[in-house]
Amino acid sequence: MKRAFWKVLTMSAALVAAGSYGQALAGTSVSINIGPPAVVVAGPPEMVVIPNTMVYFAPGVEVDLLFHRDYWYTRNGDRWFRSRNYNGPWKIVGRRAVPVEIVRVPGNYRTRYARHEHVPYGQLKKHWKHRENERHVVRGSWEEHGDDHSWSKQKKGKGHDRD
Repeated sequence: MKRAFWKVLTMSAALVAAGSYGQALAGTSVSINIGPPAVVVAGPPEMVVIPNTMVYFAPGVEVDLLFHRDYWYTRNGDRWFRSRNYNGPWKIVGRRAVPVEIVRVPGNYRTRYARHEHVPYGQLKKHWKHRENERHVVRGSWEEHGDDHSWSKQKKGKGHDRD
């Protein structure tokens, strides 16, 4: 009887150990996938340049839709997405791939600049390329001149930084 008891006890222990080993291998995995943003734009958006930058935004679109040097950017939560077209397809990009000028855009840019000059979508690339050329030719820094956000040469160095 003692032998039968020890056999049953040994078998039970072996089954319990095998069962817990199986449970240890079978885990639970939870994955949250933040997919591409739902950017729905009825037609090509008009854009507004954010002063002192090469960043444009679409004031008539409910999400953050930004244009910078031939790419479109938007966010979904903490994730950034980039596309060659305003309506996608969107690919996720790391934060380091987002231009610094976009990251530094003021949080209130929509209300602050919504009334600035609107650039029709058809003229957007021509407009930013013209501004980019001005930027390289002048090699100065942005200064605001009323609503004309043009480049002006700033002298740097000894004796030139005083008024």
